[in-house]
Amino acid sequence: MIKSFKLKIYPNRDKLSKIQDLFEFWKVSMQYKIDLFWEFESLAGSFPPSLHRSTGNRQLNDINLKAWQIVKIARKLKQEKPIYQGNEIDYNQMTFKYIDPETKEFDFWIKSSCLEKYKRISIPAKKHRAFNLALSKGKLKQSCKLWKSDKDVIYLVVYVEFPEVSKQNSKAVGIDTGLTMPVATSDGCFYGQDLKPLRIRTKHRTYKELSASKQALNKLAKQLTKEYPQTDFVFEDLKFKGKKGRSKEFRRRNNNFAYKHLGKKLDERGKLEGFSVYFVNPAYTSQTCPKCLLVNKGSRNGNSFNCVGCGYAAHADTVGATNILARLPRVYSEPLIQTNVLTI
Repeated sequence: MIKSFKLKIYPNRDKLSKIQDLFEFWKVSMQYKIDLFWEFESLAGSFPPSLHRSTGNRQLNDINLKAWQIVKIARKLKQEKPIYQGNEIDYNQMTFKYIDPETKEFDFWIKSSCLEKYKRISIPAKKHRAFNLALSKGKLKQSCKLWKSDKDVIYLVVYVEFPEVSKQNSKAVGIDTGLTMPVATSDGCFYGQDLKPLRIRTKHRTYKELSASKQALNKLAKQLTKEYPQTDFVFEDLKFKGKKGRSKEFRRRNNNFAYKHLGKKLDERGKLEGFSVYFVNPAYTSQTCPKCLLVNKGSRNGNSFNCVGCGYAAHADTVGATNILARLPRVYSEPLIQTNVLTI
């Protein structure tokens, strides 16, 4: 697994001017190459033709390669000709290197090529807690990029590769996510009761990074991994698309519902900590009795579930999480974490 991290850079005025010139050079040159390659009838191969490779300018070589890849992807997806925004500069092991700290004030430096021939510039940056933790577990990749935000703030984006962690868990828990109750588990626990009012209260705010509700879901993912060690997680493969069956008021109030964010965040953590996240078919999980398997929408009334067939009663979200878990096509050596249902 490879994860990216943004580090803020601290160039002086002269270095910043050179970096800005490099951004402008990339923007103009990239668009020129995209326009050129767009006229090609064939885009065979992973690299542009040798005629369009530079022998003396590594920056141009990187530009040629990236423009070639952008055009190939756009053609494959049948998109219109791409317009390069000029907010990225890619570096590889030939155009930059990590160097030891030159001062005590900054703890992370790179030396990169610029537009001046045979010269490189040293760019200082600062590490942060998440990046330091990643370095203790993974290996720094020999590639990076400079990235410019919408507000013209420039960051250094670096990549850390983590070793694959073996996954041999003997337990699993079902997770039901919803608008009213954000998380219900198959063993009868509930999490994130304050998330819905937070999401509604902050829906009109703008954020540079993650919204307040997504940040809360990240904390919830961390909490779940602590409370369910060596346990796999099972989610519904939800797809909320279109307007059918949903009023304008419903869509307006809940258009910022990040219904897949928790599952994706847990999946990301699982790759580092050794557990798996599964996504199963969500059809009728809230209408199926986990005891007699009768499917009847009349069994559910709000948050209550009372089976019209066998009389089984439980919280509706717990029933949903139990049915989600039961759809996991895998056999575990220990009983699954669930309530009042047969072990698969």
